[in-house]
Amino acid sequence: MDTLGWILVGLVVFPIPFIFWFGLVPLWGERRLRHVGKEVVGRCRNVSVSEGSYSTSFEFVTDSGRQVMYISPLRRRILGTPGEETLLVYDPASPWRRVRTREELDSRSEAWHPLWWLLGVEAMIVPLLLLYVLTYVM
Repeated sequence: MDTLGWILVGLVVFPIPFIFWFGLVPLWGERRLRHVGKEVVGRCRNVSVSEGSYSTSFEFVTDSGRQVMYISPLRRRILGTPGEETLLVYDPASPWRRVRTREELDSRSEAWHPLWWLLGVEAMIVPLLLLYVLTYVM
């Protein structure tokens, strides 16, 4: 295979970790929360802004009595108002890491956007690689 073939292979392989990390992993986490998550009322402590995205921190007590402070990753929308109570869903296996507001779980996940975009990139590059292989290698 010549240079063009290796470039096409690299273009096919490069997006795969991003598909998992930014698309599938968040969707699997949300699916897990829908199935095994526990609902709890939490208090919004703070909302911080960074380049047009928002991170919200929540404080809540698990069913086992453990107090947890959760800081959400950056999102496109504000998840709460400081001082107000919000219905949260947490994963009993890792309550400090997997938490979503009930409103987030009931709406469309933000992970779908990068997933579809990256799958679209793959759908454009794979046929080019196949065309190259069928034309120049065989």
